[in-house]
Amino acid sequence: MPRSLARLRYKPPLQPISLASPTAASRVTPQHVAHMQKQIAAYVERQSNPQHLRLQTVVNEKARRQATSQHVISPVKPYTLRDVVDPEGTAKHGEIIYIFRNTKSNQIIYSLQELLDNHHLEQLPFIGKHSKPPALRPDEWVPHCVLTFPTPSQGQNAFRKLREFRRLHETAWDKTNPEFKRMDKKTRVKKIMDQRANTSADLAEVLRIQEAHGAKTAEEQAEQEKKVSTFLDKRWEQIDALANAGLAKAKPTDNVKWLQGQIRSMDHKLKMKHHQNEADQKSIKAAKESLETRLGKLQYALRKTEQFKNLQEDLTKRAAPANELGAETKLYELKLQARTLQEALDNPDPTRSEADLELDREILAGHRAEITTLEQAFEAKAQLKNGNHYIARSVLPKALKTPPVKPYTLEGVSVRWADIQDALYAAGKWPAAIEHEPLEINKARGETLMLSAEEYEVEKQNEVGRIMDTLNLREGEYLEEKDGLKSSFDSSALKSGIAMSIPRDAFKSATL
Repeated sequence: MPRSLARLRYKPPLQPISLASPTAASRVTPQHVAHMQKQIAAYVERQSNPQHLRLQTVVNEKARRQATSQHVISPVKPYTLRDVVDPEGTAKHGEIIYIFRNTKSNQIIYSLQELLDNHHLEQLPFIGKHSKPPALRPDEWVPHCVLTFPTPSQGQNAFRKLREFRRLHETAWDKTNPEFKRMDKKTRVKKIMDQRANTSADLAEVLRIQEAHGAKTAEEQAEQEKKVSTFLDKRWEQIDALANAGLAKAKPTDNVKWLQGQIRSMDHKLKMKHHQNEADQKSIKAAKESLETRLGKLQYALRKTEQFKNLQEDLTKRAAPANELGAETKLYELKLQARTLQEALDNPDPTRSEADLELDREILAGHRAEITTLEQAFEAKAQLKNGNHYIARSVLPKALKTPPVKPYTLEGVSVRWADIQDALYAAGKWPAAIEHEPLEINKARGETLMLSAEEYEVEKQNEVGRIMDTLNLREGEYLEEKDGLKSSFDSSALKSGIAMSIPRDAFKSATL
């Protein structure tokens, strides 16, 4: 009975090789060269891809996670507004508000994400036929402007107010624009949908409200901090005086052991027969409570003083790197080097060996550890300078212990416009501290060399050839069979089991 083909084992895949090793050339096969050439060509295309020319504003539906048993290759990270506004990716959720505009109707969508999704259409109310798009079209939604705030809470507050103001423009138009009543329905719907000018006015009003609220909150917090500072100075002065008295032991009432002995003595007196009348019991209990109160205050002062001293020593030790000359410059350079190394590791150069990449990972880990140490040192230095640490504030009462909320400020708030002429819709209403900047979406377009398809293929092949030369993977140098190098299909290392006894042309006439 003939053997079943299902019992035959498949040929194992090619073993990965290190092209940087000196003996790699003796183990390289044409299959390895073809595979590497494909990888290098993909790398060259990735490096030459003009991704900064194609700004993505809408989520790619094809990149979504598919149902079970369906696999989709993850696409390359798109070039979005976040890469323009926050290239380092350090902004927290809520610090940036992205505003998009419909090119046909001038409808406005506010988003805390750099890409629009279908759920963002829920912001738009239905006010007439064709007033609400059924789906997002990438060719219709373009960036209008981007707002940057110093804190996430301030950005989220502005985001909420902007959406409320726009909803009033769209649903309460009879109160804000009574002349709309005299228009026909189609014209009125178009006028209501056009929120381009209203957006500038709303932005100016929201920022003005935040400026006034921030000034009022800052005054209240300054007054509260003054109370906290006065209380802390007075309270720590009392604690220091009591702790010094406890250490000096000039009086019996400043001695912890003496107070503990007196309390034990009061316990014995309470049990004596001749002290069982009501007056003696009341007098002894009052004396005992007085001694316990004094002992508690003394122990509390000694404990807090010791904790404060230990924390000050710890902060001094941790702040030592921040006190060195050029510490701030060193921290900036380390962050810059770490970002460069991370970018190189995210898109590795095929001419570099795995050992070099591993060395870069070790260097990156070292840089990140130094960055963390320096950041903690600067934080400890600040706490040591102003005394605003948890031990110092632990003596505050509950009413003053709650940390104050950071007041809104327009310092650091910027508005970047795709068309800076839109800022003129609210001319004279913008707060003086607001910075208006152009949104440089097409900045990289002038720095990119545009090639025709033929020129691009020529340059691509030249670059692939250069990398292949660097790796010594030219096929004609040592990969021909006349030089004694056999094909990987003839290698005995790739045959095992039944494959050793099967001739090469055993299934030449087989059909599937």
